[in-house]
Amino acid sequence: MNMKLCMITTAALFFTGQIVMGQKKANDSLRENNIEEVVVTGYQKKSKDEVTSAITVVSGKALSNFSPATMGTNALQGKAAGLDITALNGKPGGGSAINIRGLGNITTTVGASNPLFVIDGFIVGNDQRAQDVFNSINPNDYESMSVLKDAAASAIYGSQGANGVIVLTTKSGKLGKPVITFSSKIGFSEKIKDINFRMMNSAEKIEYEKKMLGLGIGGYAAWTDSKIASALALDHNWQNDILRTSSIESYQIGIRGGTEKSKYTFSLGYDSDNGIVQNIDAYKRYTGRMKYEANPSDRLSFGSSIGINYTNSQEIRDRNNVQNPFRAMYSYNPYEPVFRANGSYNPTKQGFPVLEALKNNPETINSLIFDGNIFAQYKILEGLNFKTQLGGYFNNIRRTSKILRGSYLDTILGINGSDVEQNQNRFRYTNTNTLNYVKKFGQHSIDLLGLVEYTEFRNDFIGATGRNFSSPSLSELDNASTPFNVQGYDELYRTFSYGAFLTYDFSKKYILTASIRQDKDSRFGKNNTLSEPFWSLSGAWNLTNEDFLKNNDIITLLKLRASIGTRGYNNIPLNINNILMSGNVYGTLPTISHKSEYGNIDLQWEVTKSQNYGAEFGFLNNRIRGTADYFIDQKKDFILSVPNLSSEGGEYSQFINAGDMKNRGLEISLSGDIIKSKDFVWSLRANTSIMSYKLNKLRDGETERIVGGINMLREGDEPFSFYLVRSAGINPDNGNEVYYTKSGGTTEVYNSDDAVLLPGKSPLPKLYGGFGTTFSYKGLDLQADFTYKYGNYTYNYMAFDMLDYTNGTRSNMRADAVNYWTAPGQTGVLPRPNNTNNAPGGITGLRITDRFLQDASYIRLRNVSIGYTFDKRTFGESVPINKIRVSLSGQNLATWTKFEGDPEVSIGSGENQTGAGQTFINGAFALYSYPAVKTYLFGLEVEF
Repeated sequence: MNMKLCMITTAALFFTGQIVMGQKKANDSLRENNIEEVVVTGYQKKSKDEVTSAITVVSGKALSNFSPATMGTNALQGKAAGLDITALNGKPGGGSAINIRGLGNITTTVGASNPLFVIDGFIVGNDQRAQDVFNSINPNDYESMSVLKDAAASAIYGSQGANGVIVLTTKSGKLGKPVITFSSKIGFSEKIKDINFRMMNSAEKIEYEKKMLGLGIGGYAAWTDSKIASALALDHNWQNDILRTSSIESYQIGIRGGTEKSKYTFSLGYDSDNGIVQNIDAYKRYTGRMKYEANPSDRLSFGSSIGINYTNSQEIRDRNNVQNPFRAMYSYNPYEPVFRANGSYNPTKQGFPVLEALKNNPETINSLIFDGNIFAQYKILEGLNFKTQLGGYFNNIRRTSKILRGSYLDTILGINGSDVEQNQNRFRYTNTNTLNYVKKFGQHSIDLLGLVEYTEFRNDFIGATGRNFSSPSLSELDNASTPFNVQGYDELYRTFSYGAFLTYDFSKKYILTASIRQDKDSRFGKNNTLSEPFWSLSGAWNLTNEDFLKNNDIITLLKLRASIGTRGYNNIPLNINNILMSGNVYGTLPTISHKSEYGNIDLQWEVTKSQNYGAEFGFLNNRIRGTADYFIDQKKDFILSVPNLSSEGGEYSQFINAGDMKNRGLEISLSGDIIKSKDFVWSLRANTSIMSYKLNKLRDGETERIVGGINMLREGDEPFSFYLVRSAGINPDNGNEVYYTKSGGTTEVYNSDDAVLLPGKSPLPKLYGGFGTTFSYKGLDLQADFTYKYGNYTYNYMAFDMLDYTNGTRSNMRADAVNYWTAPGQTGVLPRPNNTNNAPGGITGLRITDRFLQDASYIRLRNVSIGYTFDKRTFGESVPINKIRVSLSGQNLATWTKFEGDPEVSIGSGENQTGAGQTFINGAFALYSYPAVKTYLFGLEVEF
């Protein structure tokens, strides 16, 4: 498929837009009743007319059709222009890599580019811990999400809002008698089928091995007729043995109600997804939420929002070794049985029975999260209100990893069993105090908000490992006779901030806003804990409210916006500003040395200067509606961990202010009601974002740096462009692979020093977004959503492994591994397997080149749901049921791509990319992580 043509066709066929299911109808109702639409920005609520910044609002209803194990951030994928979300992998309960308006940060750690997360006004944070808390809330409790994208919207959050802000508003109580709701989803999921490749069956693999042996390649054994017959009789697909169809369940019950003086909502939920891996119970979640708001007098109001989440998950080894079931299901040969003749698990030629390990090497994570938020607001004078708010979360994480005595891995290690127990407590709270003055005089109005804010975060960790259990039935830490390892640490940071936000409005026609904020953060160098002031200026012109456009039947909405401002960045590791010492032991003597990450007492703030120019428009009574925004983000003094320059020597690295970068982009969203009548509505929507990047500067004395082995940062180019030796194809005369030298010549001898930067080829998409349609006829509703990316590249290590003939001695191969050079004149095939000229010393096999750098552009049918609602007209007034909705939905139902495998790659290898000190570049390579799944759900919603 021509992806570029497909994207253009998509844009032409499906108006690009951001209106989501249920939201369009709600918005129409609001306009018809002359009620102002409200946008929640976190600190304030604004009418749509007053907004001068780039904000997209997504309704909670649009996010509730997904599997309960799909985190809320993942459900946002494709819903808002400028929002690029990729699931870290397909693991139930897994998080996301999130970029608002492109790459947020150069730092190579998971969550470095996260936006700031806000829940009901409580500022949760902008790191991966904050995303965990944000995702802990049951999607059935969502009312709406606001995505704040430009400086005018997020600069008021100062150093926390550099990468944008996602504001979640949970459901509140409603005036009237109590309404009880019950919802349930039951279904299943399965691994999506391998895309654009197929593994060999037994007959194909045996024939391949015979050919390799005939070419004189070492390691391949001879096959006799009797062995072939026995092997063919055992033919099977290891995916069917290691994987399964998962079982999914979700139940939630809630109650909402209220009076003129108070409103309340309560909910309880249970979700389960046992995952697609045999012998593993992947994910269980228990949730509860309470929200209460009261107005005991005309001057005083107060409220609280409290949530609890407990999850239990069993883990798999997500790394590139024999313990990974997602590698095993490809590498095990199809003629190797699951069990030996004696009934024990077969270790296969890989030398490790992964199904046995999934039983006898269990690893679990239990996580308990409390999040709470209380506020009180008092009207001092008419128009002058004081509000104080305290929000926080507590997260306890208990991780247990066991190697049971007598297991296969225990036999290999000879440790008589082991138990690793780790306990971590995270606690963060924020106190925000605001003074808000609102005054209207004639056609003029002003809104002035002043704030003072304090945040504190604490993190403590303790872990211990014990080995050598006296009995196979004992596996707790207390039963280990050999203490092996103990770890522990405490961390703390504090921030203090103050700022102001001003809005001036003239007759809802001309709106000007300004904000300023300054932060003090203990994570920065002691000489730079106080930031520069972060500020923003913005303006909007509502042409629709001008006399010359009033009552215009064609142009029913037209607003122009512009903004400029600065935002800081503080999502950095703790203690990188301190020179820390580390204790150890040499023999029996205690030792002390510097930590390998050498502290930087002069670390400065990273600052983003943003410009945004946008328009909102609607035609034909807003039957066609959309937005367009052009933006420029310039990042200065971005923070990055770098090794010492060679002239400095040593093995230390240090976080420094390492350079400057610029992002530019265009966002477009459109929606259209093709048919709109009392009983029948059909609408189309979509959004697209076009991005470009340029790394302007690295640290003094450096113009380029290799990151993660195959990516590079180079001044003047796109960040993380691939850095590889270029393949020149096959020499048709002898079948040898030909490589380009660094100078542009060719050679048949591989040399890693010939690697060069490949301009324009990076994991960053040039174009991304989503599109879809909504259809409703009386009680029937249908929704379909697609997501897409274009112009991003991923290095396919999986394809490399499955086609490299040196792996075939122990591993299964892809079916197209037989397409290698066999006769003069052949081109477009794999190099001949018995080539020993790849490098000095006669190294054989395929080499790391751009041969396996693949275009990862794709279009995916992300979600389809169809439902029918029975209401009071069906039941009658005597039945105490307001409505019943039944539905069917599916996720990840189809994918169109050239990539050989799943193109939606974020983590290539979890344990090699997500831990402390690891290098994470979103989408850089594919390597046997938890695959995406196709999901089918039956849903039932009842309201009493």
